Amino acid sequence: MQLLRLATVDARDRRAARLVAVTTARRHRRLLFVAAAVLFVVAFGLVGYRILDRPVWIYYYRVVDDRTLVLGTVNGPGANVRVTSVVEAATSVTITVSGFFFALGPSTDEGYAYESSATLIDPLGNRAVIDGSSGLPVRRATCPPPSYFAPVCP
Repeated sequence: MQLLRLATVDARDRRAARLVAVTTARRHRRLLFVAAAVLFVVAFGLVGYRILDRPVWIYYYRVVDDRTLVLGTVNGPGANVRVTSVVEAATSVTITVSGFFFALGPSTDEGYAYESSATLIDPLGNRAVIDGSSGLPVRRATCPPPSYFAPVCP
């Protein structure tokens, strides 16, 4: 009788140990799945951000002081618009402005004006300002908004 009880207890211990091992393996698999899912979401978000973050045209620039420029661009509502590159040369300054815009559902083609500032290392002087997205020179605005190119500022 004593031998039968020991065999039954030993079998229960083995079943409990096997159950703990299976539960631990399931937890590890679940943790690995969650980590892979989080990594996929982060990677997908970064790739999506890089795809939707594009250079935008610079329509004008204004000179605040000899080293600070305000650049005028147009993008969608609520866009993240910022200066991403400033390359200074002896005869020109090439500036790239990028904008991230994402709209869920239908939206209009209405553009919103954004102004970004760029700080130069050397004074602008008579150097040309070049749009990094198109390679074209940018017009210098002489007046504050909304009459940027008026012959006489109001």
